[in-house]
Amino acid sequence: MNKFWGHLKTITHHRHLVMRGCFRMGLIWQGLTHDLSKYSPTEFFAGVRYFQGSRSPNTAEREANGYSLAWMHHKGRLFCCGRTMTICI
Repeated sequence: MNKFWGHLKTITHHRHLVMRGCFRMGLIWQGLTHDLSKYSPTEFFAGVRYFQGSRSPNTAEREANGYSLAWMHHKGRLFCCGRTMTICI
């Protein structure tokens, strides 16, 4: 299975597990919106690039670069204004 489909399958499976748990607790909106940012180009394509199938691609990106743009984007620490990116620490 190539990295694109492997990563897509992994994040979709995770999202469905979280949705099921949220729905059982009555947290409908949280279940529907959980981790939607993982499908954004910033997070998804970094995930595909560093996908290994056995651990988080964010860890592999962090090891390769010293930081993970995908993780910072996911946590809301990366703000894009046109072509300018500011990383807030």
